[in-house]
Amino acid sequence: MNEQLTADELTDIDELIAQSIEPVAPPVSIRAQILGTIRNVPQNSMTVREEEGRWKPILPGVDMKRLSRDQKRGTVTVLLRFQPGSTLPEHDHHGNEQTYVIEGSCCIGSVGLARGDFHQVDAGEHHGTVISKEGCTLLLVVDEADYRAA
Repeated sequence: MNEQLTADELTDIDELIAQSIEPVAPPVSIRAQILGTIRNVPQNSMTVREEEGRWKPILPGVDMKRLSRDQKRGTVTVLLRFQPGSTLPEHDHHGNEQTYVIEGSCCIGSVGLARGDFHQVDAGEHHGTVISKEGCTLLLVVDEADYRAA
């Protein structure tokens, strides 16, 4: 018979173990190394590793991964990944959209973009269809209202 502990029982055991351990100060050199490492990481920062986050399909062949949200500016930073031959229909913008091509190529309306290119569409403007014949990955900073509409 396999008996498993409940979450409450595990919490009680953790507390008992923690109470039974005497705190030990780390050696001076290790303490200095830990504090130096912490000091070099901005406390109000965030890192999203390539394997982290969730790709969400928004259209056939087009996936989106949210990286961050800037509440003060009302913007969201996302990655868009297009499979070869994928399209994103034309649309209007509530706010500015800034696009940087990380890899591959695409056309936004009649504007062709390749790896390393940047494109901005101002608030209130119409955005032509995005087409990627070979596939691409785009980094976008968009208005929250435009993000919610995706």
